[in-house]
Amino acid sequence: MKNYFLMIFTIFLIFTAQAEEESKSKDRIGPGKAVAAASDKEGFKLSEKAITNLNISLKEVNSTDITVPKDSVISFLDFYSVYRLRNGWYRAIEIEPTFEGDKATFTSNQFRAGDKIVIENSSLLRVVELDVFGPEADACVD
Repeated sequence: MKNYFLMIFTIFLIFTAQAEEESKSKDRIGPGKAVAAASDKEGFKLSEKAITNLNISLKEVNSTDITVPKDSVISFLDFYSVYRLRNGWYRAIEIEPTFEGDKATFTSNQFRAGDKIVIENSSLLRVVELDVFGPEADACVD
């Protein structure tokens, strides 16, 4: 049932992005919306309801050598990233992982103790990010 809801939610986000192509992204951000805030520097903040509905799971970072499930790594064009949660802000961080079985290991100075990495449903955050920050979503269609 959760997977069915997540698929419908993802499709909804895609169609919403297409339907509102001419409106500014700030119209989709704010109180009462799934994305509460967005910043080119910090990333984006999700509402509590969106976090619950997206069924996001997190892993706390305790060192610069990090191992996560392979499925939590996002592949886009010629780079890989994971989503970091810091002070309520989700941000894609580019990494150079080594894959072994169902795990991905990487080293990065972009993480501090106390940061968290999204380890479940991170691909849904990529859809949210594309919807919020604009024209990159169009580039994915071509």
